Amino acid sequence: MSTLPKSTPRIPSEPSSATAEGWIAVPTTSRRRISIGFESLSERRRVLDWLNEGLREGMPGRLASEYPLLFDRNASAFHFTFWDRDQPVAFCTLWAVTYRVGVHRLRTGMISLVYTDPAQRGQGYAQGVVNAAIAHAEKLELGLILLWSDLDRLYRPLGFHPSGCESLLVIDLPMLEGAIAQEEPGRSRLRIEAAQPADWIEIERLRGYRTSQLELDPGEITRARAIPDLTVRVARDEQGIQSFAIRGRGDDFAEVIHEWGGDPGGALLCARELLLAAEPWNELFLLCPAKDDPLAWRLRRAGAPIVRQPMAWMRIASPAALASDLAPMLPEGQGLEIDFVDSSDPEGPSRLRLRSPYGEALLESAQWLEALFGSAKRLDRDPLLDRVAAAIGRRNCEELPIPFFVWGLESI
Repeated sequence: MSTLPKSTPRIPSEPSSATAEGWIAVPTTSRRRISIGFESLSERRRVLDWLNEGLREGMPGRLASEYPLLFDRNASAFHFTFWDRDQPVAFCTLWAVTYRVGVHRLRTGMISLVYTDPAQRGQGYAQGVVNAAIAHAEKLELGLILLWSDLDRLYRPLGFHPSGCESLLVIDLPMLEGAIAQEEPGRSRLRIEAAQPADWIEIERLRGYRTSQLELDPGEITRARAIPDLTVRVARDEQGIQSFAIRGRGDDFAEVIHEWGGDPGGALLCARELLLAAEPWNELFLLCPAKDDPLAWRLRRAGAPIVRQPMAWMRIASPAALASDLAPMLPEGQGLEIDFVDSSDPEGPSRLRLRSPYGEALLESAQWLEALFGSAKRLDRDPLLDRVAAAIGRRNCEELPIPFFVWGLESI
């Protein structure tokens, strides 16, 4: 069931056989239309040049180099262009992916690069392409949609809510030195070096131990090494790479260590080198999951302040798909059903009905997302979890929130 706002007109589309290898185009014959993909290589080049000039003015080709997994013939990336006659006026991308959470899978869509030509803003074009992406995510049976933005007034009316929780630790050199001093003397055998292309195989392996991560084909994450303004340090000994840490990524994360892994002591040494290389800044943020982590704990013990914030804007696309993915994650979750509930107030918050063989609960979408993935606003146990627990036949929900987390190279 779709819950697109009534204030945003639907743009009709008709399937077409016009295709270019690696992309699918769905054109229409109306003056204003939304296409999925590109009808030809020349149209692809034209749209990307227009988008690049709007988002990275004066840096030709920058977007394609910042997002190698989106624009290099990726069959899971769907590009939506709003056309007025033959001119592109708005754009967004939907990347259909799967996240591994523990031993389970969560089908997810990530929306990015939402852009409207400055001369065409205020006419609902951005809402149009985002709604088209939402509808396509539902068709693809993606349970969840994520995006990152500070445009509250655009995304909240489209059913998105700031959900989940991530932590930013504020680190400086004295603090890092204090955390490193807590480590065992053997760390002195580690050499901290700039990453080489061949090192990405080991970086990919170390990333594989995470509780939550984006599932990619082997070797695919190594394509990230060509992203501009990516600074990577590795900790190496005679056995090979033991740790890594990454700062910056294109126009994002300039002051954030957004990826790290391996031995915590070695990762601390890598973080120190990244901080020294970031002059004139004397502080950086370190991104980490909301729950305690050995590296985060060392920094907290050394006095690092912590800033908690939502992980992303989230929206449910296909309730049935989300229920299917969640059922094996939650004890006694078999038979779980989720569906949208029609509201008498079309401008009011969307609501969901959660059913199981044990009971049911009626929740606003924002409440359900917070129950599932946590909230930066609520650090203590939330009574909302008790309602969810009752609906799935549990006296408590110790498994919630689900440890879903998006690292820096995975977010778009």
